[in-house]
Amino acid sequence: MKVFFSSILIVFALLGCSKTTVLPSPEINTPPIEQDTVNASAFSVSNVFGDNMVIQRDKPFSIWGRTSAGRTVTVKTSWSGSIFTTVAQTDGTWKITLPATGAINVPQTIVSSVNGIKPDTLSNVLIGDVWICSGQSNMDMPVDSVSPWFGYEGVINYQAEIASANFPEIRLTNVDDWFSTQPQENIRTAAKWQMCNPQTVKNHSAVSYFFGRMLYTRLKVPVGLIVSSVGGTDCESWTDKETLQADPTLNSFYNGKNRSSQLYNGMIYPLRNMAVKGFIWYQGENNRHNIPASNYTLLTSSMIQGWRKAFNQPELPFYYVQVAPYAEDFFTSNPWGGDPVLYDYSIFREAQEKIRHVTPNTGMAFTTDVGEAFRIHPKDKRPVGERLAYIALNQTYSQSDVVWNGPRYASHTINGNIISISFVPGTAQGLTTKDNKPLAQLFFVAGTDKIFRKGNATISGDKVLVSIPAGTPLPVQAIRYAFTNIGITNLQNSAGLPAEMFRTDNWE
Repeated sequence: MKVFFSSILIVFALLGCSKTTVLPSPEINTPPIEQDTVNASAFSVSNVFGDNMVIQRDKPFSIWGRTSAGRTVTVKTSWSGSIFTTVAQTDGTWKITLPATGAINVPQTIVSSVNGIKPDTLSNVLIGDVWICSGQSNMDMPVDSVSPWFGYEGVINYQAEIASANFPEIRLTNVDDWFSTQPQENIRTAAKWQMCNPQTVKNHSAVSYFFGRMLYTRLKVPVGLIVSSVGGTDCESWTDKETLQADPTLNSFYNGKNRSSQLYNGMIYPLRNMAVKGFIWYQGENNRHNIPASNYTLLTSSMIQGWRKAFNQPELPFYYVQVAPYAEDFFTSNPWGGDPVLYDYSIFREAQEKIRHVTPNTGMAFTTDVGEAFRIHPKDKRPVGERLAYIALNQTYSQSDVVWNGPRYASHTINGNIISISFVPGTAQGLTTKDNKPLAQLFFVAGTDKIFRKGNATISGDKVLVSIPAGTPLPVQAIRYAFTNIGITNLQNSAGLPAEMFRTDNWE
């Protein structure tokens, strides 16, 4: 099932959303923007820049564009008063890299000019942290209620969230959708950077906003959020051609399949010269159908490395979201309709979880407690964005007091008819249930017949006790928790972070 159909995207654009969607047929080659016909006086700055933007603190920052070959380009910044110059290359491109500077929350200007004329001024610029927010429809989904989203009614409490969104030091921009068969130097439409307020936040990604808001609340430095996401898209669409072709397993994905590399070409590659703090990513629903789960681990890990290489920042943090519970089988071939024991979706979640173990400086936000069985676009986006922020605060910003992961399985013991589940120390403090409701019964036990039966589970201090189900042929061979398609969990620690799903077997 495609999460977000092209026809819906087109309707979305026609209704006046802040993003413009352009969907060429996969068979039609989208030519690169013609950029070599500039006249002698032409001068431009890349259209990823704009008034109200945030530039990355504590890293050298590049500004670039195009003019006539041999022309002298000058850049002057208000915060340093220094003047930087370069000479345009034979193809007319120019780039100037400015020295790193600390955070500045007072509006600044950057003035660029060629041969002392045609000045281009960027105003109301702040210096802080810039994050690129990408993926498919669950990243794309805005804060406000928007009718084309299959009945989507906005995030939970969206009216109150919008009304309180007065954060002038958080800056927002959306990259217009562009499936391009060639890497592009500019994005489709000039970036429109906006200060975060109740009007501008409406059509901004909810996950991005809640992520940025938590960062700003904790850090008190300007935050720039670049949303570059398209609904109903595959990971290979966001992966560069060279990366796909370099790996024998992934090479099959490049040969015209699923618009491979086209979103990377049009929506990531043009940003590559920017200094950024990191990436957040919410994608996977589409790939759950078209590749083996194990390939998704390789594909996403390869995409991450490709992005880091393109940005020439090999350690950039990359934090991503687990796909939420969803009763897809209720709508398809499963005659029982949403059988909670079916687990193919969990095999995919497991593949997602493995990414953080094979790719350095990555982390996953768990979502088994905030899904909606019959919505592939859950409305509870605030915890998702905030959990991504918790990972960033702890791992990227070294705020050790921020708890970023929920209870994680460590081991178990069996005493008579009771299995005692222990968690990694420090992850299960204050073990409880969400809203103090009864514990969701999502622990399954298998005996020698390898058939999983549901066991009754209770919380005991920082452990969970599970009774071995009647009829289980002993000895116990395997235990699973929340390893189902639609099981919505409520076991959490005192920080409100859900216990991570697990299984002790490797059976298929």
